[in-house]
Amino acid sequence: MWTSTSERLAALDAEWRQPTARFRNFPLIARYHAAVQAEPAYHRLDQQTWTDLNGDELFTLLDGTVSRVGQQCLYHRLHSPLDDAQALREFDEAAGFFAAQPAERGQVQLALSCLNSTAAYYLADLLAGEPLPELPWAAAAPALVLLLLATVVGGFWMPVLWLLTAGHLLLHTILHIWSRARVVAGVRPMLQLGSLYRAGRDLSRLGLPLAALSGLAAPLGRLGSLVNKVAFLQFEGQLQSDLAALPWLILEYIKIVLLLDFIVYHRCRRDVEQHADAIRAVFEAVGYADCAVAVAGFRARFSHCAPDFTTEETGLRLTASYNPLVPGCVPNDLTVTEASVLLTGSNMSGKTTFMRTIGLNTLLAQTIATCPAAAYAAPFRRVVSSINLADNLPEGKSYYFAEAEAVLGFIRQAEAGGYLFILDELFKGTNTVERIAATQAVLAHLQARSLVVASTHDGELGALLAPAFTEYHFSETVTETDWYFDYRLKPGPLTTRNAIRLLARAGYPADIVQQALALSRTLDAAG
Repeated sequence: MWTSTSERLAALDAEWRQPTARFRNFPLIARYHAAVQAEPAYHRLDQQTWTDLNGDELFTLLDGTVSRVGQQCLYHRLHSPLDDAQALREFDEAAGFFAAQPAERGQVQLALSCLNSTAAYYLADLLAGEPLPELPWAAAAPALVLLLLATVVGGFWMPVLWLLTAGHLLLHTILHIWSRARVVAGVRPMLQLGSLYRAGRDLSRLGLPLAALSGLAAPLGRLGSLVNKVAFLQFEGQLQSDLAALPWLILEYIKIVLLLDFIVYHRCRRDVEQHADAIRAVFEAVGYADCAVAVAGFRARFSHCAPDFTTEETGLRLTASYNPLVPGCVPNDLTVTEASVLLTGSNMSGKTTFMRTIGLNTLLAQTIATCPAAAYAAPFRRVVSSINLADNLPEGKSYYFAEAEAVLGFIRQAEAGGYLFILDELFKGTNTVERIAATQAVLAHLQARSLVVASTHDGELGALLAPAFTEYHFSETVTETDWYFDYRLKPGPLTTRNAIRLLARAGYPADIVQQALALSRTLDAAG
């Protein structure tokens, strides 16, 4: 069904203002990140931290992109915090520009819409630094074709040569069938180069005040020449999808006779490798623009601030910070200077949500220059967490041993300094005395080199870690008929206990509750 440009613009604007639910194929979205994540960088978010911060849900919330390239670049950006204030300022300005200029934003979205097919995800395969699949017989293909034609022509004088013609045709058929899967795998990303070129060209022509688009002329020129060379592959793909069976069969015979798959693919493969840097430059510029548009949409839906990156190595200031993944999340303030943070409180009181709030603010500050808070001020930090660490049972490791290995990794990372460690109840898999002792030693070691936000149910840790850690807590109110949480961060240690009273409110038998209370008082007196 044909739609006018104005209708397409209206649909794109509506989707930008309130993205609709859609299926997201994360293995394909992660394809670009997987291709480049081994390259040198200030930091790459590890999978444990991504999972702890609900990374897939965060990406979904932010994903107002139009193109598959934009999706991939946004996913990579969220995994790759920066320590470059200038680059983050430029991205902040780009998102601000698209928020304030709906006409230009619409033109950008139109330009990006040519890259919304699933096949566009495979463009990332051209950036991996690995060559596309090679066809072993490709170099000999022109000679084989010439020999075939020679036997056909020579057969008019010596008919016996047509027996060689038949043999050559059989060989060509075998090679064609054998190479089909490799050619399809290599051609798939090539077929999207034309769309990438058009998107980059249209963005460049808009003359937008984005630094990322200012140097596109040269790579677009190189990409344009490459697109002309792969035109046959695009034409062939169009034929296969549009033609009826008989014309398509004729094309197949022509390809078999002339080994066109071998010859054309071999040349295009070589040219793609030679122009890989130009392809990547256009890919990343297009993705940058799409990310900025998506972040502008996120800002329109959520209260936010731009981060203030301080020059001091310590400290963190958050005002009215919240977790955008939690509907109706209660905002909280936190200001620390030299000390780290120790959180106490019962389950469901808000500890873990607040820890994720700190992590998300730090991550989003250093990736999209957008913090879900009224104010954010901190130095650059690498975020590492241990919140939902699971047993490594397939390798035969207990929860405690898996956690001990993970914490050892944190200790080694901390030697470089400049980290934010978010740690939820370390060493849960062992006894109380050893848990407290090990946790105190580890937290003290980490705090000497980085900022630590840790939670615990062990009240003894507050005194053991003072003054290196400042205590805060979350609490609940329990009455005879109900209980509720205010989710407000409060200074100092938790001084009340309600766990057993909550058992009573949950419907536990009275004798169990009374026995638990009595034993609790006895243990307190003995301690």
